[in-house]
Amino acid sequence: MEFRLNPDRERMNLTLVMALLVNGRTVLEDFAWATGSERFAESLKEFGLEYAQQGHQLVLDGRGFQYALPSMLPMDFGEQENVLLWTLASKDSEQLYTFAAESDESGIAQVNAAKELLQKYFKVKIDTDEPAKFVFSFSTDELNVKKDSLGNVSPVMRNRLLLRALVRSEYLSFEEKSTVHDQWTKMLMYFGAAVKYEGRGMEQLSEFERRLMIAQGKKIERTQVTELSETKVITGRDYYVPGDTTEAMAFALLTTVGNVPKENMVRLSNVDLNSTRAGALTCLKRMGANIENVSRREKYGDVFGDVEIYPMAAGKRLQGRRFSEDTIATGLEEYPFLAVAACFGEGETILRLPKENREAMRPVNEFLAENLRKTGAEVGVYDDGLVIRGLETIVNGSDFDGGEWPAMGLALSVLSIALGNEEPVGNAELVESTFPGIVEKLQEVLKPETAAAPES
Repeated sequence: MEFRLNPDRERMNLTLVMALLVNGRTVLEDFAWATGSERFAESLKEFGLEYAQQGHQLVLDGRGFQYALPSMLPMDFGEQENVLLWTLASKDSEQLYTFAAESDESGIAQVNAAKELLQKYFKVKIDTDEPAKFVFSFSTDELNVKKDSLGNVSPVMRNRLLLRALVRSEYLSFEEKSTVHDQWTKMLMYFGAAVKYEGRGMEQLSEFERRLMIAQGKKIERTQVTELSETKVITGRDYYVPGDTTEAMAFALLTTVGNVPKENMVRLSNVDLNSTRAGALTCLKRMGANIENVSRREKYGDVFGDVEIYPMAAGKRLQGRRFSEDTIATGLEEYPFLAVAACFGEGETILRLPKENREAMRPVNEFLAENLRKTGAEVGVYDDGLVIRGLETIVNGSDFDGGEWPAMGLALSVLSIALGNEEPVGNAELVESTFPGIVEKLQEVLKPETAAAPES
């Protein structure tokens, strides 16, 4: 069985911003809209982006660094999208912008949330600050950027720093111990921005320096260095947005733990295989899943390819594993899928969250654990994350609810399908709106291959 995934939403929106900054035309090959990306593209029209779908291509005409500045800024996108749009607007430190809503409880909450997010990522000069209205301009000063417990800059902040320096023709350099979600950095390099992106470590030291550090018992740590120099123009290129890694994880998990006919093989075409984003697939493979990257294409500045997943061999089980913070950071969106996999695993699985995510993820973990305990698996929530002891055979489990988290809803949908439940999980409409068509495709995986409906 071969399936095509919806495009990766994060990469799609970054691509649309890049197309605005291109001085000329960008063509997206084999194109389909990712969830919500068309509305994001409409917001970029306010900055001057033009686009039209022509057959299987999306043709975009950008304005370069001389893009227009809108009179109003949106505040109703997700964090990453809001910050990208606001960063584009921050090029002008004189213009006043307004966040405003109805003077009721909902409107006041919306403006306060936007204001808090704005001040998390930007220095601003406040003109008016009322309960349902916030008027401000962007400061030319920068925030002091704090690295997280892993020694990295958060992906949203890293993207903002690079975008701001690019549109303001400024020099930027920073080091990280590792990198999570570096799609934007690689995209900048592919489109010709003056970016150096390289690992540095022992090879940068002289032989004497290496021996001295070893004699002193000092650890020589490898770092990832990002450097952006002034870039005067970005020219258009063809580009391609590969398939969503979260959806790929759903297929991989169901094929591994579901009652899938042994002759079935699931092939996913053109999956995003960027190692700083697709870490959960590697984790599932480490647990014993039969996942193989059968083609790997280093094209358009990054990596994507076809993935094949085979059912577990008779008598085989997933194995419990301990996954560290830095590993989970590369697949945080797919965290619930690893938790579901652990319910089928032999032994204990520990999922440790990065410190910066633990407080926000605590209620998510509590909600997820409540659902997973319906299978009979032992699920413990602790300060660092989850600890799960799986079962050899799960025969019970129903009435799952994804709550307000689409990825959790999708992971629990996989669990529900694997257990043969006919009823959808609670809040299934949120899963469908975020990952359109995915549940219907997943149900095809359990059918004998000769009876599978052809992909539309």
